[in-house]
Amino acid sequence: MSDDQKKSALADYLRRRQSSDDENPACPVWPDPDPEGRERRERRWSRRSKAARERRHLPDLAELILYMSFFGNDLAADVQTWAERVYPLIPEDDREDHTALRHHLTILTVSASLDDLRDTAEAFRRAGKLKRINKAVAALRLDYYSACLGDRHAPWRIAGEAISRAYDLQTPQDQALDYATAAVGWLIHAGRYEPLSADRLAGRRSRPRMDFRGDTSDFGLEVLARMLDERERRIYRRVETYFKTRTEPNRDGASPTGDAEEAGGEEPRPEDPGAVVFRSVGNVETSQRVAREFAELLNTRLRLAHKPDLAVLQKTLTDEFPQAAEIISAILSELVPLDIVRLRPILLVGEPGAGKTRFAERLCDTLALPHETYSCGGVSDAALGGTARRWMSAEPSLPVSLIRQFRHASPGIILDEIEKVGTSRHNGNPLDALLPMLEPLSATHWHDPYLQAHVDLSHVVWIATANELRSLPGPLRDRFRVFHFPEPGPEHLLPLAGRLMQDIVQERGLDPRWAIPLDGEELSALQAAWPGGSVRILRRLVERLLLARDRWKAEEEVQ
Repeated sequence: MSDDQKKSALADYLRRRQSSDDENPACPVWPDPDPEGRERRERRWSRRSKAARERRHLPDLAELILYMSFFGNDLAADVQTWAERVYPLIPEDDREDHTALRHHLTILTVSASLDDLRDTAEAFRRAGKLKRINKAVAALRLDYYSACLGDRHAPWRIAGEAISRAYDLQTPQDQALDYATAAVGWLIHAGRYEPLSADRLAGRRSRPRMDFRGDTSDFGLEVLARMLDERERRIYRRVETYFKTRTEPNRDGASPTGDAEEAGGEEPRPEDPGAVVFRSVGNVETSQRVAREFAELLNTRLRLAHKPDLAVLQKTLTDEFPQAAEIISAILSELVPLDIVRLRPILLVGEPGAGKTRFAERLCDTLALPHETYSCGGVSDAALGGTARRWMSAEPSLPVSLIRQFRHASPGIILDEIEKVGTSRHNGNPLDALLPMLEPLSATHWHDPYLQAHVDLSHVVWIATANELRSLPGPLRDRFRVFHFPEPGPEHLLPLAGRLMQDIVQERGLDPRWAIPLDGEELSALQAAWPGGSVRILRRLVERLLLARDRWKAEEEVQ
């Protein structure tokens, strides 16, 4: 492969950065996450801004912070019109704070000085709760007027409000950038340019009263432009370093991926089992962030779990789940001819409370598999299969996320209550996304939409639980080994109660040695109350028994 081919993405990036043709600007690196919403907001802004200049619309506080024109393009007219509209909203009673508000608003409807605006803002802050107007927003609007007239303290409040709105996750990205611009501009004005706001303003006859607002917009845009330029330069350097480390040999002539493996410290030794899951990241140009996230994992052998001692494992699981002895033998028999842990997808079907999820988690624990339980109840989209990077909420598929998190090629994924998954296909269906991951052939080169490249998911261990099979589609059932997980019977009471008691004691933070075995009277009480069935019910009974034991011990100590 030639150097030009190896660094094609970097070359394209350089061409975009070096292009200076204003008529043919470089394409954006990141696609717009909400183009329709952006266009809708721009049209609405254009209409309302024109109406504000023509005295048909009084801008609200958010629009003023984003530099919409004042009412009639005149600050004084904006103040007077706003005061006239707010005055009827103040209750006409004899309360002192309401009387003060009406008095200050009356002054603003005639002529507003800087002192009048400050006094009215303080009157709103001191007033009690007003049902028809938000007093905090009203006080901030008056602070905004004061900042535009050269007040020395109001810009700090406006900057804080703009920062809060920019940080709000409900704010669209385009508006968040405008709020950040306003915040930076007002902060600069309040700090470095504060002496201009009062003393030197009087000596500038030609300076219009609205220049403070215009200055803050220029300040914010200038600073953010410098910051974004520096950010692009850093991204360029990281992309350059990435391609350099992936394509150029080191001084010893070894591949750079070998250095990454040594730096990680978690890759398997040459004699240990391992597998390469990630071999490339597609379309690096659209997101250098994705390339950075997976740079250390590309062409790197990730660990696989050794096959444990099956006899010891079978005894451990059978002691904990005596009712599932046949299922345990059937699952572990698949590992006999292998050196690593590799299981076909498993589906455990049984009554609620039979212990299916607990068994799946313990199976992964004893096999030394890092795992995660994914509750399928109420899930109605294909997020399990990942989200394309063009969306703001983009993320890799669930197995890719776990492989990256654990740096392990065969994590366990427990799909709890898979029959309760949503059936709508409006945003994709999780079961449809799951099908190719369960098929051995397609799993070896499954395409992740976030990476935009093929990954090897053939070593992932899938375990699903369900209360019934009727709602599951046939193609999905065919990909699982279905085991009907039995409920425990009264003959299993002794081992189950002992294990539950140990779990409860450990959850309380006590030494496991405090789990004193049940005596004959306690066992008789449990047998009378639990004829078999749900392990959840048995757990509650054991908890009550331990509570009664603690009370009896406390009463004995008192006597």
